[in-house]
Amino acid sequence: MSSTQIAKFGGTSMADAEAIRACVKLIESQAAATLVVVSACAGVTNRLVMLSQSRAQVERQRLGDEIIQKHNRIAEQLSADSVAIQKLQTLHQQLQQLVLSELPQSSLMQERRRDAILSFGERCASELFAACWRQYQPGALAIDATELLKTDNCHGNANPELAATRHCCQYLQDKLSQGAKLVTQGFIGSDETGQLTTLGRGGSDYSAAIFAAALNAEQLNIWTDVAGIYTTDPRICADARPLPEISFAEAAELATFGAKVLHPKSLKPAIENSIPVFVGHSRYPERGGSLVVAEPQSRPSIRALACRRNQTLLTVSSVDMLHATGFLARLFDILARYTISVDLVTTSEVSIALTLDEAGCQANGQSLLPEAMLDELRQFAVVEIEQGLALIAVIGNDIGHSGDISPHVLQAASPNPVRLICQGASRHNLCFLVADEGADQIIRNLHTKL
Repeated sequence: MSSTQIAKFGGTSMADAEAIRACVKLIESQAAATLVVVSACAGVTNRLVMLSQSRAQVERQRLGDEIIQKHNRIAEQLSADSVAIQKLQTLHQQLQQLVLSELPQSSLMQERRRDAILSFGERCASELFAACWRQYQPGALAIDATELLKTDNCHGNANPELAATRHCCQYLQDKLSQGAKLVTQGFIGSDETGQLTTLGRGGSDYSAAIFAAALNAEQLNIWTDVAGIYTTDPRICADARPLPEISFAEAAELATFGAKVLHPKSLKPAIENSIPVFVGHSRYPERGGSLVVAEPQSRPSIRALACRRNQTLLTVSSVDMLHATGFLARLFDILARYTISVDLVTTSEVSIALTLDEAGCQANGQSLLPEAMLDELRQFAVVEIEQGLALIAVIGNDIGHSGDISPHVLQAASPNPVRLICQGASRHNLCFLVADEGADQIIRNLHTKL
Protein backbone atom coordinates (compact mmCIF):
# COMPACT_ATOMS: atom_id res chain seq x y z
CA MET A 1 0.00 0.00 0.00
CA SER A 2 1.38 3.39 -1.00
CA SER A 3 1.61 6.49 1.20
CA THR A 4 -0.76 8.33 -1.16
CA GLN A 5 -4.08 9.50 0.20
CA ILE A 6 -7.30 10.55 -1.54
CA ALA A 7 -9.22 13.59 -0.28
CA LYS A 8 -12.77 14.05 -1.50
CA PHE A 9 -14.66 17.32 -0.94
CA GLY A 10 -18.44 17.36 -1.30
CA GLY A 11 -20.75 20.04 -2.64
CA THR A 12 -21.15 21.91 0.64
CA SER A 13 -17.36 22.00 1.00
CA MET A 14 -17.24 23.61 -2.46
CA ALA A 15 -20.21 25.92 -1.88
CA ASP A 16 -18.42 29.26 -2.13
CA ALA A 17 -15.02 30.94 -2.10
CA GLU A 18 -14.69 30.80 1.68
CA ALA A 19 -15.48 27.07 1.73
CA ILE A 20 -12.97 26.33 -1.04
CA ARG A 21 -10.25 28.28 0.78
CA ALA A 22 -10.91 26.18 3.89
CA CYS A 23 -10.51 23.00 1.83
CA VAL A 24 -7.23 24.15 0.31
CA LYS A 25 -5.87 25.14 3.73
CA LEU A 26 -6.83 21.72 5.04
CA ILE A 27 -4.89 19.99 2.27
CA GLU A 28 -1.93 22.29 2.79
CA SER A 29 -1.82 21.34 6.48
CA GLN A 30 -1.33 17.65 5.68
CA ALA A 31 1.99 16.05 4.81
CA ALA A 32 0.79 13.04 2.81
CA ALA A 33 0.82 13.08 -1.00
CA THR A 34 -2.84 13.60 -1.84
CA LEU A 35 -5.03 13.39 -4.92
CA VAL A 36 -8.00 15.74 -4.44
CA VAL A 37 -11.42 14.77 -5.81
CA VAL A 38 -14.21 17.37 -5.86
CA SER A 39 -17.96 17.46 -6.29
CA ALA A 40 -19.85 20.24 -8.03
CA CYS A 41 -20.41 23.43 -6.04
CA ALA A 42 -23.55 23.25 -3.89
CA GLY A 43 -26.72 23.85 -5.90
CA VAL A 44 -25.09 23.46 -9.31
CA THR A 45 -25.96 19.80 -9.92
CA ASN A 46 -29.65 20.43 -9.17
CA ARG A 47 -29.69 23.19 -11.78
CA LEU A 48 -27.85 21.03 -14.29
CA VAL A 49 -30.37 18.23 -13.80
CA MET A 50 -33.24 20.65 -14.45
CA LEU A 51 -31.41 22.05 -17.47
CA SER A 52 -30.91 18.56 -18.91
CA GLN A 53 -34.60 17.75 -18.47
CA SER A 54 -36.10 21.04 -19.72
CA ARG A 55 -37.51 21.22 -23.22
CA ALA A 56 -38.00 25.00 -23.01
CA GLN A 57 -35.17 27.07 -24.47
CA VAL A 58 -35.86 30.04 -22.18
CA GLU A 59 -35.74 27.84 -19.08
CA ARG A 60 -32.50 26.17 -20.16
CA GLN A 61 -30.91 29.56 -20.82
CA ARG A 62 -31.95 30.87 -17.40
CA LEU A 63 -30.51 27.84 -15.62
CA GLY A 64 -27.30 27.98 -17.67
CA ASP A 65 -26.86 31.67 -16.84
CA GLU A 66 -27.35 31.01 -13.11
CA ILE A 67 -24.67 28.30 -13.16
CA ILE A 68 -22.20 30.47 -15.05
CA GLN A 69 -22.83 33.43 -12.76
CA LYS A 70 -22.24 31.28 -9.66
CA HIS A 71 -18.91 29.99 -10.97
CA ASN A 72 -17.79 33.45 -12.09
CA ARG A 73 -18.71 34.95 -8.72
CA ILE A 74 -16.65 32.34 -6.88
CA ALA A 75 -13.73 32.85 -9.30
CA GLU A 76 -13.83 36.60 -8.66
CA GLN A 77 -13.94 36.15 -4.89
CA LEU A 78 -11.00 33.73 -5.12
CA SER A 79 -9.03 36.20 -7.27
CA ALA A 80 -8.59 33.34 -9.73
CA ASP A 81 -5.65 33.58 -12.13
CA SER A 82 -5.91 33.95 -15.90
CA VAL A 83 -5.40 30.21 -16.42
CA ALA A 84 -8.52 29.38 -14.41
CA ILE A 85 -10.54 32.20 -15.99
CA GLN A 86 -9.73 30.95 -19.48
CA LYS A 87 -10.58 27.35 -18.64
CA LEU A 88 -13.87 28.37 -17.03
CA GLN A 89 -14.75 30.44 -20.09
CA THR A 90 -14.10 27.44 -22.34
CA LEU A 91 -16.24 25.16 -20.18
CA HIS A 92 -19.03 27.73 -20.02
CA GLN A 93 -18.98 28.13 -23.79
CA GLN A 94 -19.33 24.36 -24.19
CA LEU A 95 -22.27 24.38 -21.78
CA GLN A 96 -23.91 27.21 -23.71
CA GLN A 97 -23.58 25.23 -26.92
CA LEU A 98 -25.51 22.38 -25.32
CA VAL A 99 -28.13 24.81 -24.01
CA LEU A 100 -28.68 26.25 -27.48
CA SER A 101 -28.48 23.01 -29.47
CA GLU A 102 -31.54 21.12 -30.67
CA LEU A 103 -32.68 18.27 -28.46
CA PRO A 104 -31.58 14.88 -29.85
CA GLN A 105 -34.18 12.34 -30.90
CA SER A 106 -32.46 9.03 -30.18
CA SER A 107 -32.38 7.75 -26.60
CA LEU A 108 -28.62 7.13 -26.78
CA MET A 109 -27.90 10.71 -27.82
CA GLN A 110 -30.24 11.99 -25.12
CA GLU A 111 -28.32 9.98 -22.51
CA ARG A 112 -24.98 11.26 -23.80
CA ARG A 113 -26.28 14.84 -23.80
CA ARG A 114 -27.48 14.47 -20.21
CA ASP A 115 -24.14 13.09 -19.03
CA ALA A 116 -22.29 15.89 -20.83
CA ILE A 117 -24.47 18.55 -19.19
CA LEU A 118 -24.18 17.05 -15.69
CA SER A 119 -20.38 16.87 -15.97
CA PHE A 120 -19.94 20.66 -16.01
CA GLY A 121 -20.50 21.00 -12.25
CA GLU A 122 -17.46 18.90 -11.32
CA ARG A 123 -15.35 20.13 -14.22
CA CYS A 124 -15.79 23.78 -13.25
CA ALA A 125 -15.40 23.06 -9.53
CA SER A 126 -12.03 21.38 -10.10
CA GLU A 127 -10.75 24.47 -11.93
CA LEU A 128 -11.91 26.70 -9.06
CA PHE A 129 -10.16 24.47 -6.51
CA ALA A 130 -6.96 24.43 -8.58
CA ALA A 131 -7.06 28.24 -8.92
CA CYS A 132 -7.25 28.64 -5.15
CA TRP A 133 -4.57 26.00 -4.57
CA ARG A 134 -2.15 27.78 -6.94
CA GLN A 135 -2.10 30.68 -4.50
CA TYR A 136 -0.23 28.30 -2.17
CA GLN A 137 1.29 25.91 -4.73
CA PRO A 138 1.93 27.57 -8.13
CA GLY A 139 2.02 24.22 -9.93
CA ALA A 140 -1.39 23.00 -8.77
CA LEU A 141 -3.37 21.57 -11.67
CA ALA A 142 -6.84 20.21 -12.45
CA ILE A 143 -6.65 16.95 -14.41
CA ASP A 144 -9.42 15.35 -16.45
CA ALA A 145 -11.15 12.41 -14.75
CA THR A 146 -12.37 11.09 -18.11
CA GLU A 147 -8.75 10.19 -18.88
CA LEU A 148 -8.38 8.34 -15.57
CA LEU A 149 -11.61 6.68 -14.48
CA LYS A 150 -12.80 4.09 -16.99
CA THR A 151 -16.34 2.70 -17.00
CA ASP A 152 -18.78 0.70 -19.09
CA ASN A 153 -21.16 2.57 -21.38
CA CYS A 154 -24.18 2.61 -19.05
CA HIS A 155 -24.90 6.34 -19.24
CA GLY A 156 -26.24 7.94 -16.08
CA ASN A 157 -25.23 5.04 -13.85
CA ALA A 158 -21.93 3.77 -15.23
CA ASN A 159 -20.02 0.91 -13.62
CA PRO A 160 -16.28 1.37 -13.12
CA GLU A 161 -13.71 -0.80 -14.85
CA LEU A 162 -11.08 -1.00 -12.11
CA ALA A 163 -8.34 -2.74 -14.10
CA ALA A 164 -8.50 -0.14 -16.88
CA THR A 165 -8.63 2.65 -14.29
CA ARG A 166 -5.54 1.29 -12.53
CA HIS A 167 -3.70 1.31 -15.84
CA CYS A 168 -4.71 4.91 -16.59
CA CYS A 169 -3.72 6.06 -13.09
CA GLN A 170 -0.24 4.51 -13.06
CA TYR A 171 1.55 7.75 -13.89
CA LEU A 172 -0.20 9.59 -11.03
CA GLN A 173 1.65 7.66 -8.36
CA ASP A 174 5.05 9.01 -9.44
CA LYS A 175 3.72 12.53 -9.93
CA LEU A 176 2.13 12.64 -6.49
CA SER A 177 5.21 11.19 -4.78
CA GLN A 178 7.30 13.87 -6.50
CA GLY A 179 5.10 16.60 -4.99
CA ALA A 180 2.58 17.28 -7.77
CA LYS A 181 -0.57 19.05 -6.56
CA LEU A 182 -3.44 17.48 -8.50
CA VAL A 183 -7.21 17.83 -8.31
CA THR A 184 -9.71 15.89 -10.40
CA GLN A 185 -13.45 15.46 -10.71
CA GLY A 186 -15.73 13.02 -8.97
CA PHE A 187 -18.85 11.57 -10.60
CA ILE A 188 -17.51 11.41 -14.16
CA GLY A 189 -15.45 9.01 -16.26
CA SER A 190 -15.38 7.64 -19.79
CA ASP A 191 -16.04 4.35 -21.55
CA GLU A 192 -13.61 2.43 -23.76
CA THR A 193 -14.42 4.70 -26.74
CA GLY A 194 -13.63 7.83 -24.72
CA GLN A 195 -17.30 8.84 -24.43
CA LEU A 196 -18.01 10.74 -21.20
CA THR A 197 -20.09 8.85 -18.62
CA THR A 198 -21.43 9.60 -15.14
CA LEU A 199 -21.63 7.32 -12.10
CA GLY A 200 -25.06 8.42 -10.88
CA ARG A 201 -26.16 10.90 -8.24
CA GLY A 202 -23.85 10.88 -5.23
CA GLY A 203 -21.14 9.26 -7.34
CA SER A 204 -18.31 11.56 -6.25
CA ASP A 205 -17.73 9.47 -3.11
CA TYR A 206 -17.71 6.42 -5.35
CA SER A 207 -15.16 8.05 -7.67
CA ALA A 208 -12.91 8.85 -4.73
CA ALA A 209 -13.05 5.24 -3.53
CA ILE A 210 -12.27 3.98 -7.04
CA PHE A 211 -9.23 6.27 -7.23
CA ALA A 212 -8.17 5.05 -3.78
CA ALA A 213 -8.31 1.46 -5.00
CA ALA A 214 -6.61 2.25 -8.30
CA LEU A 215 -3.72 3.99 -6.51
CA ASN A 216 -3.62 1.47 -3.65
CA ALA A 217 -3.97 4.44 -1.33
CA GLU A 218 -3.13 4.44 2.35
CA GLN A 219 -6.42 6.14 3.26
CA LEU A 220 -9.51 7.75 1.75
CA ASN A 221 -10.57 10.99 3.44
CA ILE A 222 -14.12 12.19 2.79
CA TRP A 223 -14.54 15.80 3.86
CA THR A 224 -18.10 16.99 4.26
CA ASP A 225 -20.25 19.29 6.44
CA VAL A 226 -20.44 17.03 9.52
CA ALA A 227 -17.72 15.83 11.88
CA GLY A 228 -18.03 12.15 11.07
CA ILE A 229 -20.69 9.46 11.16
CA TYR A 230 -23.16 9.94 14.01
CA THR A 231 -25.04 7.48 16.17
CA THR A 232 -28.16 8.82 14.44
CA ASP A 233 -29.33 11.91 12.60
CA PRO A 234 -28.55 14.93 14.86
CA ARG A 235 -31.58 16.72 13.41
CA ILE A 236 -33.78 14.03 14.99
CA CYS A 237 -31.87 13.39 18.19
CA ALA A 238 -30.06 16.28 19.85
CA ASP A 239 -27.71 14.01 21.81
CA ALA A 240 -26.50 12.10 18.75
CA ARG A 241 -22.73 11.84 18.84
CA PRO A 242 -19.99 11.09 16.31
CA LEU A 243 -18.54 7.60 16.21
CA PRO A 244 -14.71 7.58 16.47
CA GLU A 245 -14.55 4.17 14.76
CA ILE A 246 -16.95 1.92 12.87
CA SER A 247 -16.60 -1.23 10.80
CA PHE A 248 -16.97 -1.39 7.03
CA ALA A 249 -19.99 -3.67 7.43
CA GLU A 250 -21.74 -1.31 9.84
CA ALA A 251 -21.00 1.76 7.73
CA ALA A 252 -22.30 0.01 4.61
CA GLU A 253 -25.54 -0.82 6.41
CA LEU A 254 -25.90 2.78 7.60
CA ALA A 255 -25.32 4.10 4.09
CA THR A 256 -27.83 1.65 2.62
CA PHE A 257 -30.53 2.45 5.16
CA GLY A 258 -30.51 6.21 4.92
CA ALA A 259 -27.43 7.76 6.52
CA LYS A 260 -26.47 10.61 4.18
CA VAL A 261 -22.78 10.95 5.05
CA LEU A 262 -21.61 8.15 2.73
CA HIS A 263 -22.92 7.12 -0.66
CA PRO A 264 -24.09 3.47 -0.49
CA LYS A 265 -21.76 2.39 -3.32
CA SER A 266 -18.76 4.31 -2.09
CA LEU A 267 -17.48 1.80 0.42
CA LYS A 268 -17.27 -1.16 -1.93
CA PRO A 269 -13.86 -0.39 -3.52
CA ALA A 270 -12.45 0.51 -0.10
CA ILE A 271 -13.79 -2.66 1.53
CA GLU A 272 -12.43 -4.86 -1.25
CA ASN A 273 -8.99 -3.26 -0.94
CA SER A 274 -8.89 -2.84 2.87
CA ILE A 275 -8.46 0.94 2.61
CA PRO A 276 -9.53 2.86 5.76
CA VAL A 277 -12.06 5.64 5.17
CA PHE A 278 -12.01 8.79 7.32
CA VAL A 279 -15.05 11.11 7.43
CA GLY A 280 -14.56 14.64 8.78
CA HIS A 281 -15.74 18.26 8.63
CA SER A 282 -13.94 20.27 5.95
CA ARG A 283 -14.35 23.63 7.74
CA TYR A 284 -13.61 22.29 11.22
CA PRO A 285 -11.13 19.42 10.84
CA GLU A 286 -10.05 19.92 14.46
CA ARG A 287 -13.36 18.39 15.54
CA GLY A 288 -12.09 14.99 14.45
CA GLY A 289 -14.27 12.48 12.68
CA SER A 290 -15.00 8.81 12.10
CA LEU A 291 -12.63 6.14 10.85
CA VAL A 292 -14.19 3.24 8.94
CA VAL A 293 -12.01 0.14 9.19
CA ALA A 294 -12.30 -3.60 8.63
CA GLU A 295 -11.90 -4.52 12.31
CA PRO A 296 -12.75 -1.81 14.87
CA GLN A 297 -11.52 -2.21 18.43
CA SER A 298 -15.04 -2.30 19.88
CA ARG A 299 -18.05 -4.20 18.51
CA PRO A 300 -21.17 -3.07 20.41
CA SER A 301 -24.44 -4.87 19.83
CA ILE A 302 -26.04 -1.57 18.77
CA ARG A 303 -23.77 1.00 17.12
CA ALA A 304 -26.16 3.43 15.38
CA LEU A 305 -29.65 4.06 14.02
CA ALA A 306 -30.72 5.06 10.52
CA CYS A 307 -34.03 6.14 9.07
CA ARG A 308 -35.27 6.14 5.48
CA ARG A 309 -38.46 8.02 4.70
CA ASN A 310 -40.99 7.70 1.87
CA GLN A 311 -41.27 3.94 2.01
CA THR A 312 -44.05 1.94 0.38
CA LEU A 313 -45.29 -1.43 1.63
CA LEU A 314 -46.69 -3.74 -1.04
CA THR A 315 -48.56 -6.81 0.23
CA VAL A 316 -49.53 -9.54 -2.23
CA SER A 317 -51.86 -12.28 -0.93
CA SER A 318 -53.18 -15.44 -2.59
CA VAL A 319 -54.31 -18.86 -1.41
CA ASP A 320 -52.35 -20.18 -4.41
CA MET A 321 -49.23 -19.61 -2.30
CA LEU A 322 -50.20 -22.36 0.14
CA HIS A 323 -47.75 -25.23 -0.33
CA ALA A 324 -47.21 -24.05 -3.94
CA THR A 325 -44.01 -23.71 -5.92
CA GLY A 326 -43.16 -20.92 -8.34
CA PHE A 327 -45.34 -18.22 -6.77
CA LEU A 328 -42.42 -16.06 -5.63
CA ALA A 329 -40.65 -16.53 -8.95
CA ARG A 330 -43.76 -15.31 -10.77
CA LEU A 331 -44.08 -12.27 -8.49
CA PHE A 332 -40.43 -11.23 -8.75
CA ASP A 333 -40.42 -11.74 -12.51
CA ILE A 334 -43.19 -9.13 -12.79
CA LEU A 335 -41.38 -6.72 -10.46
CA ALA A 336 -38.15 -7.14 -12.43
CA ARG A 337 -39.85 -6.43 -15.76
CA TYR A 338 -41.09 -3.13 -14.38
CA THR A 339 -37.67 -2.34 -12.80
CA ILE A 340 -39.12 -2.20 -9.28
CA SER A 341 -36.41 -2.08 -6.60
CA VAL A 342 -37.28 -4.27 -3.60
CA ASP A 343 -35.73 -3.68 -0.18
CA LEU A 344 -37.12 -5.93 2.53
CA VAL A 345 -39.20 -9.08 2.16
CA THR A 346 -41.29 -11.05 4.65
CA THR A 347 -43.60 -13.96 3.89
CA SER A 348 -46.42 -15.98 5.46
CA GLU A 349 -48.24 -19.05 4.16
CA VAL A 350 -50.51 -17.01 1.88
CA SER A 351 -48.93 -13.56 1.52
CA ILE A 352 -45.70 -11.72 0.88
CA ALA A 353 -44.89 -8.17 2.01
CA LEU A 354 -42.26 -6.05 0.27
CA THR A 355 -40.86 -2.62 1.05
CA LEU A 356 -40.06 -0.34 -1.87
CA ASP A 357 -37.76 2.65 -1.69
CA GLU A 358 -39.41 5.48 -3.63
CA ALA A 359 -36.15 7.24 -4.48
CA GLY A 360 -34.59 4.05 -5.82
CA CYS A 361 -37.58 2.95 -7.87
CA GLN A 362 -38.17 6.37 -9.38
CA ALA A 363 -34.57 6.82 -10.53
CA ASN A 364 -35.67 5.70 -14.00
CA GLY A 365 -38.31 8.44 -14.10
CA GLN A 366 -41.22 5.96 -14.00
CA SER A 367 -44.07 5.69 -11.53
CA LEU A 368 -43.21 3.83 -8.33
CA LEU A 369 -46.02 1.30 -8.93
CA PRO A 370 -47.12 1.36 -12.56
CA GLU A 371 -50.81 0.57 -12.96
CA ALA A 372 -50.02 -2.01 -15.66
CA MET A 373 -47.85 -3.90 -13.17
CA LEU A 374 -50.56 -3.81 -10.50
CA ASP A 375 -53.07 -5.14 -13.04
CA GLU A 376 -50.78 -8.12 -13.71
CA LEU A 377 -50.46 -8.85 -10.00
CA ARG A 378 -54.23 -8.59 -9.47
CA GLN A 379 -54.80 -11.34 -11.98
CA PHE A 380 -53.63 -13.91 -9.44
CA ALA A 381 -53.48 -12.13 -6.06
CA VAL A 382 -55.00 -9.49 -3.81
CA VAL A 383 -52.77 -6.40 -3.73
CA GLU A 384 -52.57 -3.88 -0.88
CA ILE A 385 -50.47 -0.71 -0.91
CA GLU A 386 -49.48 1.39 2.10
CA GLN A 387 -47.48 4.60 1.80
CA GLY A 388 -46.21 7.31 4.13
CA LEU A 389 -44.02 4.86 6.01
CA ALA A 390 -40.51 5.09 7.47
CA LEU A 391 -37.91 2.33 7.63
CA ILE A 392 -35.85 2.35 10.84
CA ALA A 393 -32.64 0.33 10.90
CA VAL A 394 -30.83 -0.70 14.08
CA ILE A 395 -27.18 -1.18 13.12
CA GLY A 396 -24.68 -3.13 15.18
CA ASN A 397 -23.01 -6.50 15.63
CA ASP A 398 -24.30 -10.03 16.04
CA ILE A 399 -27.88 -8.79 15.99
CA GLY A 400 -30.16 -11.80 16.31
CA HIS A 401 -27.63 -13.59 18.51
CA SER A 402 -28.36 -11.41 21.53
CA GLY A 403 -31.67 -11.68 23.39
CA ASP A 404 -31.88 -8.07 24.57
CA ILE A 405 -32.16 -6.18 21.26
CA SER A 406 -35.59 -7.17 19.91
CA PRO A 407 -37.41 -6.34 23.20
CA HIS A 408 -35.80 -2.87 23.22
CA VAL A 409 -36.95 -2.29 19.66
CA LEU A 410 -40.55 -3.31 20.29
CA GLN A 411 -40.68 -1.34 23.52
CA ALA A 412 -39.32 1.77 21.80
CA ALA A 413 -41.90 1.44 19.01
CA SER A 414 -44.89 1.05 21.33
CA PRO A 415 -47.67 2.14 20.97
CA ASN A 416 -46.96 2.66 17.25
CA PRO A 417 -47.90 -0.37 15.14
CA VAL A 418 -44.93 -2.07 13.47
CA ARG A 419 -46.01 -2.86 9.92
CA LEU A 420 -43.05 -5.10 9.10
CA ILE A 421 -39.95 -6.37 10.86
CA CYS A 422 -36.95 -7.99 9.18
CA GLN A 423 -34.00 -9.67 10.88
CA GLY A 424 -31.67 -12.53 10.14
CA ALA A 425 -30.35 -11.83 6.66
CA SER A 426 -27.51 -9.82 8.19
CA ARG A 427 -25.79 -9.96 11.57
CA HIS A 428 -25.50 -6.18 11.39
CA ASN A 429 -29.08 -4.90 11.17
CA LEU A 430 -32.62 -5.20 12.40
CA CYS A 431 -35.15 -3.23 10.31
CA PHE A 432 -38.76 -2.37 10.91
CA LEU A 433 -41.43 -0.27 9.25
CA VAL A 434 -43.66 2.28 11.00
CA ALA A 435 -45.83 5.24 10.10
CA ASP A 436 -43.66 8.20 9.21
CA GLU A 437 -45.13 10.51 11.85
CA GLY A 438 -43.99 8.24 14.67
CA ALA A 439 -40.47 7.57 13.42
CA ASP A 440 -38.63 10.46 15.09
CA GLN A 441 -39.88 9.62 18.58
CA ILE A 442 -39.07 5.94 18.13
CA ILE A 443 -35.50 6.84 17.14
CA ARG A 444 -35.17 9.07 20.19
CA ASN A 445 -36.48 6.24 22.40
CA LEU A 446 -34.02 3.76 20.91
CA HIS A 447 -31.12 6.20 21.09
CA THR A 448 -31.30 6.21 24.88
CA LYS A 449 -30.15 2.58 24.70
CA LEU A 450 -26.94 3.42 22.84
